[in-house]
Amino acid sequence: MVSAPYTAPREPPQLRFTNHALSQQPQPITETTIAKQPALKYSCIIYYAIKHLKIQRWQEVNDFSLGWQVEIYTGQGQTKYLVWSDKHIKADAKQLQPNWFTLKNDQVTYDSFGVHTFKKDLTATVSMRTILAQIKRDHATKTVRHMPTNLVIKDHR
Repeated sequence: MVSAPYTAPREPPQLRFTNHALSQQPQPITETTIAKQPALKYSCIIYYAIKHLKIQRWQEVNDFSLGWQVEIYTGQGQTKYLVWSDKHIKADAKQLQPNWFTLKNDQVTYDSFGVHTFKKDLTATVSMRTILAQIKRDHATKTVRHMPTNLVIKDHR
């Protein structure tokens, strides 16, 4: 009787499970992306104001769970973007002048009315490139990409 040569038992194949939703990084936010997606652009602008702007009243809109309402108006040749906290805010709750921003070329000018003061409005101007770079440095792309789901835009132009 001839026997077959001895072979060691084989290890079962290793199964690898990956969750692609968890392993994939969100697409970077670029100038091209925000040019095509206004809600994402406004989200970038609001995120930067909340996290990096040194104008205290912008902290009034820092509740990511309430979301935001952006109202767009044009007057005197300029478009103003009013930012309210709470995507469901009603007209009767809009008693105090909101924070707002304007856009000109690559520049965002943030503005905030000084409450209980006779001082001029507080302003800051930042380029969109700076805002996008900061979001990347903060590793906040996923957060900012989620913000439009909690953003209501009312365009009155």
